[in-house]
Parts: sequence; structure tokens; C-alpha cells
Amino acid sequence: MAERPEALARLADKLVLALCVILAVWMMSWDEPLRVARGSAWAHRLTSPMERATQVVGELRATHAENEGLRAEIAALRMDLDYLAAVRGRIEELESRAGFYERDHGRLVPATVLELIVSRVPVQAKIRSLTGDSLKAWMPVVNEHGLVGRIRQVLGPDEALVQLLTEEDSRISVEVARTGVTGLLRYDGRRFFIDHVPQGEPVAVGDPVMSSGLGGTVPRGLNIGTVKDVRADSSELFQVVEVASEVRFSAIRNVFVVIDDGPWYSSENDFAPLEPEDAAEAQGPTP
Repeated sequence: MAERPEALARLADKLVLALCVILAVWMMSWDEPLRVARGSAWAHRLTSPMERATQVVGELRATHAENEGLRAEIAALRMDLDYLAAVRGRIEELESRAGFYERDHGRLVPATVLELIVSRVPVQAKIRSLTGDSLKAWMPVVNEHGLVGRIRQVLGPDEALVQLLTEEDSRISVEVARTGVTGLLRYDGRRFFIDHVPQGEPVAVGDPVMSSGLGGTVPRGLNIGTVKDVRADSSELFQVVEVASEVRFSAIRNVFVVIDDGPWYSSENDFAPLEPEDAAEAQGPTP
């Protein structure tokens, strides 16, 4: 019984061989052009499925590679979104640490410090904005520790010169947050003081000090520092109030410009910042 299938298989092989021989003899009787044309047609019919399969495999590989590229782009975009979310959280934290007691003071635009101009201590800084926002004179500049200074001169679309709080004529009106006592911030080359604080006004060591908003160039609520020392002399009209700033002016590298709010959006003719003496006169003595 096992020999019968083998015999049938051998018979089938002989029949296929015989058909191939008959077909070859028949094709040899054709004219050469006809033989070439029909041979090419039959070869195409035999090989076209393989060619199509090869093409489909190539398309599948290209699609797979494209999908992998899209997955990589999606992963990169997700990382960018996570980074932007982290940056946004960081900016909100900086706003809080810089003393933004109210959220309507403006928007923070990041900038990098290109150069520090030093006269015993840093007094000016050249900065470059990292966004497309235009810079204008007298815009406040802060970092994570508080107010750094104000833009004194715009050098280009994204560059400006900042007058630091350590410059002699960079006096701004400040306020003791706990009691509302106001005065002018002054730097004597080594330390900060609040001038024009009358005797008897409630000021204590450790009181937070912030910008008062008086004088027109700095919004209220930006962190300045804390009261470090208070000295009262009955023979003097004003107290001596020393302020400790957390800003390291010799090490500032990255800052933020406060935009979108303030008189710097008025025309130059409509707004002129008050000089320190005029600001003192405008604020008057604290009641």
C-alpha cells in the first residue's frame, strides 16, 4: 500500500516532464519574435506577484519607519509640553517669590544678562530678551529674589541697558508691607537704606519691604528685601532704616522684565518719570 502513492508521484513527475518537453518543442516551432514576446508575457505573469509582494513589503517598511518617526516626534512634543508646563510653574513661583502680591502687575518676559557694568559694585546690566516682546524704558526688571532695577535705555529690539538698584541715582519709592510706611530706597555703596521715614513710624527688624508704586515707574508689590536694622535718634527728623536685599547683584545671570502694565506704555511725551527729589515731594511725609 505504501508503494502505490510513490508510484503515483513518479507518474505525475513523468507527466509534468513530458508536458514541459512538448511545450518546449512546440515553442521552438514558433518564430523568434513570437517566442520572445510570449516568453516575456508568461515570465511577467509568473514574476508579477513576487514584484507586487516586494513592493508591498517596501511600502510596509516605509510606513513603519514613518510611524516610528511620528512616535519620536510625539514623544519630543510631549517632552516640550512637560518642559513648558514646568517653566510656567517656575515663572509662577518666581512671581510669588519676587513679591507679586497681585496677579495684575504684568507679565514676566525672560531675559539673559550679557554684561555687568561695574563701578566698585555692579550698577548697570546689559540684557537680551528671549522672546519677541518689545522692551521699553523704565520697565521693571526682577529675578527670583526681587526687584533688580529698571530699563534705563533700549539698545535694540531685544536688548536694553538696566539701571540696577545699586546705582547712586536709582531711587525708587518703597513701602514696609506690614505697616504701609513709605520712603525712598537708597544705596550708599555698601548697604540699602530707606530715606525719609519719620521718627515714630512703626518699622521693625524683619519687616518685608516692597515697592510702593509711588513715583510712577515701578508697580506696587515687588519684593525689595527685609528691614535689617532700625536706628532712631530723637535729635534727628528721620529714622535710619537699613534694608537687606536678597539679590546678589554681582551674580545676576537671568532676569525677567515686567511688561503689559505701567506708564511705560504711554507715549514719551505723556509720561516722564519723576526724579528722586520730585518723587519724595510727591509722596510727602507718611501720616
